[in-house]
Amino acid sequence: MTVSSTTTLINNNANLSLNLAKLSAGQRINSAADDASGMTIADGMSAQVRGLGQAIQNSNNAVGMVQIADGAMQEYSNILTDVRDLTLKASSPIMNSSNKAIIQNEIDGLLSSANNIINTTSYNGINLLSGNNDFSFQTGANAGENININFGDASSILPDVDISNSASIEESLKNIDSALESAGTIMTNLGAGQNALESNVRNITVSRINNAAAESQIRDLDFAEESANFNKNKILEQTGIFALTQKNAVQANVLRLFQ
Repeated sequence: MTVSSTTTLINNNANLSLNLAKLSAGQRINSAADDASGMTIADGMSAQVRGLGQAIQNSNNAVGMVQIADGAMQEYSNILTDVRDLTLKASSPIMNSSNKAIIQNEIDGLLSSANNIINTTSYNGINLLSGNNDFSFQTGANAGENININFGDASSILPDVDISNSASIEESLKNIDSALESAGTIMTNLGAGQNALESNVRNITVSRINNAAAESQIRDLDFAEESANFNKNKILEQTGIFALTQKNAVQANVLRLFQ
């Protein structure tokens, strides 16, 4: 009987220690011994939640990159529009050669600024508008979840503008219009890419919240239930100690009768 009571008391102490460990950690599963399959599932969800968090950061970084390129292309397009206005101005018959020379210098300066925009617009040292800039952004928690955006090559659309005579002016206007159309195509691609990225952020944010909630249901502790278990085991421990003490006292009294 004493062995049985002692064993019960030891088991109660072990249960109390387990209750305290869970209450202090705030988690139902602290080791594989608590729930091996549950821990495996929760760890997988935790990895997914972290992956989705990184995917959100990647997408937001990509949005910033696209916005830089789009802002530069907006300014580039504005410059081309100014160049077109000056070219039309030079087509007026009231403009003499001296006037045209002044306008040509202004046009050359604007085109130089446009070229500078193309060559200097960058993100983290990566040129965005010059060359074959087709970027693939990892925007998911798993391999292959990408969004591809073509930033275009604005260096190939910079127009040649010569306003020295009527024929060259007509040709220059065609070049400018073609460049503006190409710039519009680049900005359309950038805008569509930004929309896709922002939509992706919204979608995976919801997915991340849901995965985190699912992990919490598996891993986190029900404090009310665990506190009730702790109180129950505490009472059982105290009752066991009292019963064991009384049993020892009775045995001692019986032994005294034989002395």
